[in-house]
Amino acid sequence: MEDYLKEHEDTTAGAAVIMVNHDEILYLMDGYADREKQIRVDEETVFEWGSISKVLVWISVFQLAEAGKIDLNEDVAHYLPPDFRLKESDGRPVTMTHLMNHTAGFDDSYTDLMVLNPFEKTSLRGVLEAADIRQVFPTGQVVAYSNYGAALAAYIVEEVSGMDYREYVRTHIFEPLYMTKTAIDPEQDDHPWVKKQRRKIQGYTEDRQLIEPNRYVIPMYPAGSVTGVAGDLQKLMQSLLSEDGDPLFQDPQTIDSLFWPSLYYPGTDVPRVANGLFFLPSASGSTFGHGGNTFAFSSSIFMNRASGTGVLVLTNMAYESTLTLGIPELVFGEYAPRKSDAAPESSSRWKGIYEPARVPRHGFSQVYGLFLRSRAEPAGVHDLTMNGLSYSQMMPGAYITKDDFSAYALDVYSDDVEGNKLLSSGQSDLLYIPLLQHILEWGAIVLALIAVLFSSVFMVFILLKRKWKNRFAAIQHFLNVLVCLNVAWILYKAGSMTSYSSIQPFLSANLLYVVSSFIISGCLLHQMWKHKKVKLIGILTVLTAIVLVGNILYWEFYF
Repeated sequence: MEDYLKEHEDTTAGAAVIMVNHDEILYLMDGYADREKQIRVDEETVFEWGSISKVLVWISVFQLAEAGKIDLNEDVAHYLPPDFRLKESDGRPVTMTHLMNHTAGFDDSYTDLMVLNPFEKTSLRGVLEAADIRQVFPTGQVVAYSNYGAALAAYIVEEVSGMDYREYVRTHIFEPLYMTKTAIDPEQDDHPWVKKQRRKIQGYTEDRQLIEPNRYVIPMYPAGSVTGVAGDLQKLMQSLLSEDGDPLFQDPQTIDSLFWPSLYYPGTDVPRVANGLFFLPSASGSTFGHGGNTFAFSSSIFMNRASGTGVLVLTNMAYESTLTLGIPELVFGEYAPRKSDAAPESSSRWKGIYEPARVPRHGFSQVYGLFLRSRAEPAGVHDLTMNGLSYSQMMPGAYITKDDFSAYALDVYSDDVEGNKLLSSGQSDLLYIPLLQHILEWGAIVLALIAVLFSSVFMVFILLKRKWKNRFAAIQHFLNVLVCLNVAWILYKAGSMTSYSSIQPFLSANLLYVVSSFIISGCLLHQMWKHKKVKLIGILTVLTAIVLVGNILYWEFYF
């Protein structure tokens, strides 16, 4: 492991690695918390856990289940206030098991995930009710990783326990484990020392460029806001590796149940999720854990209770994987699937375009899904290629690659309940996108760009000529350019850690454009009909409006 860190030290900002093997503990601290001020990583350095924070939610849920206060298979509405606005819509019960398996059917959002300079603190209930989230899949049918689902489970912990979630975790997890240097609050207001230490560490890109600013707030804080020293996370890891789960649980069977697979890959006996903990395909077998990413930090923790082995990696780099996934693979070994006696299938049946289920499925954010699509292509008779990686068939429907980290090694293809092709990969399913839909959606975007280009050239021509007889056409092209700039601003803001409420005025402005375009296009068509003279420029102007209005309505760039 020391050699591995040394091999990658030129691309590492700072990292803390702790490995536990029964009573043997290995500490490795490397790099800088602040490269500019030459502050090195040490045992007092705090890191953001990111989504590892969700492990605390699932532990809390199992503690309350052990006490008989939560039934994992009960409709969560049973534990919520009658006036709570739950996002479910298909009428089927959403259970705690669905939330832990990420099969409740909720989509995702690119707004309100991480926010710079929030106006005020909002209660967990307020954040959940205001979230731009919908239930877009039938309950239990699609795996779509959900921050909302985890935060909803934390709110249920509040309701059932009668305690603020932060206080519950501090009382029932941190204090019993003597985790004295970890904060839960999104601004670390529950721990002044951690808040002070957070100012001493900076976040960096994968090429070690400083991320500015790198202090932000995660409104759904139970899903990703924990910040603390590596030694505290080590204490949690050791407790989860212990034989009886003490002091977190009273009954030794509870800790065993937590790590018992609750979801398998479709059509296989390969585990996928164990009550919120994700399976790591590895040589060691039943290894489960969680990764985490914030705007400036990456992390991972994986544990194998059978061997008493666990490893955690904390870094101050955004979307880092060389350490957070490479080190667990080094510890637990590359995945070695069992040989199957089943006759191999023709891989051509899975050829097609796939899109992650996790992406937003409503509102303007759904346009991002276009850029996350992948194409599966047959490689020979039995194998596949996807995203430049080669996948070998290990059994019908299951393919494995050695070109990526173990965490991403396994892809399983199947048919969903409606007969559509589905790719199960790690933390999210990928949905099959018909080729015609893919072409039409990209075609709509291309036509919109052509329309805006035409309007831009038209406006330049008018400015140079300084006059134009048809004012309706001039106004329409001016509005076309404005709406393009507005859409670009919305996309920029959505990717810049902002709240949904802050871009609502810009979305509303697009509705004004739609109404104005209908009126102006009607006037242009009336002009041509009245004068019995069809002008090319008038037809093209109306077409640009139709294309842009169509895109705004289809991609829901409105409020």
